[in-house]
Amino acid sequence: MHPRIVQLSDFHVRGDGKLSFQKADTITLLHQTVGYFAGQKDYQLPDHFVITGDLVDGGTPQGYAILKEALDQLPRPWYVVPGNHDKRANMVEILGPAAPVQSDISPYICYTIESNPIRVIVADTSIPGCHWGGLSHDVATWLDAKLSEDLDRPTIVFTHHVPFVTGLPAMDEGFGQADSFAAILRRHNNLRLCCGHTHTPITTLWQGILCVSAPSVAMQMEVDFRAKSDLTPQEAADFKGGGDRFFLGNPAYLLHDLQDARVNTHYIPIPVGADYSGPWPFKYYEGEKS
Repeated sequence: MHPRIVQLSDFHVRGDGKLSFQKADTITLLHQTVGYFAGQKDYQLPDHFVITGDLVDGGTPQGYAILKEALDQLPRPWYVVPGNHDKRANMVEILGPAAPVQSDISPYICYTIESNPIRVIVADTSIPGCHWGGLSHDVATWLDAKLSEDLDRPTIVFTHHVPFVTGLPAMDEGFGQADSFAAILRRHNNLRLCCGHTHTPITTLWQGILCVSAPSVAMQMEVDFRAKSDLTPQEAADFKGGGDRFFLGNPAYLLHDLQDARVNTHYIPIPVGADYSGPWPFKYYEGEKS
C-alpha cells in the first residue's frame, strides 16, 4: 500500500457533557468518527492519524480523558497538535504518547514522526490565551533545524493555525512571524503545510508553499466573506462577520496519500446523517470565555 496519513481536526470535546457552542454534540460526533474508522478494512486504513488541534473546549482534564478513551479505539496510532482551545500541560499529562513533546523544545508540543516515508513535523503555533497563532522564536529555531535534517524527503508540517489570509474576516486575526515561518518552510524541496482551525477545507499557495486546511469533525464553517462592517445592525449583534458561524454537518477529514514521491490530499466526508442546520454563531454559554 502507499503510505498515507489521515488528518482529523477540531473535535471541540467538552468534559462537562454540554453541547459545544450550545449546539454541537461533539462527544457523539467523536464516537461516530472513531466507529467509522474502526469499521474500515485494513487496506483502507492510514499508517497513522494526526489531529490538528482544538481537541477539547477549555482544555479540561475531563475532556482529554473522554477524548483519549475514544481515540484509543482507533485501529492505528494517533498523534495530536495543540490548538487555541487546548491546554498544553493537560495534553501532555493525559494523552501521553499521542503528544510526544521533545525535551529540547518543551513546553511547546513539537515533535517529528519518522516511521513513515512521509515525514511528519508537528509545530506548535498556539499562544496561551489567544485565538490567533504564531511562530515563537524557540519553535522557529527548532523547526528550521528539523527541516534541515532532510530537505528532500516528502514532508508534511502540521500546525493548528493557518498563516495565510482565508478571506473569512472573523478568522483572519493575523499570524505572528508569518514571513519568518514562510522563509523556513521554503528551504525544503518537497513539503506542504497542513493546518486545522478553519473548520472548512482550503487549499492555497502561500508565499510559494502549498497549504491545506482541514474540515472539522464537529462543526463545518459557513463560508461567508462579509466583514462586520458589511452587516446590518441586527446581523452584527449576533456574530462578528464571516467565519463566525457554523453548520451541524457531517464530520469530514483529509487523507494524505504518497504517490510518486509527492503527496495527494483527498477530502472525505463521514456520512452520519447530519441535518446541516444553522448557521449558528460560535457562542459560549453565559459566563464562559473558552
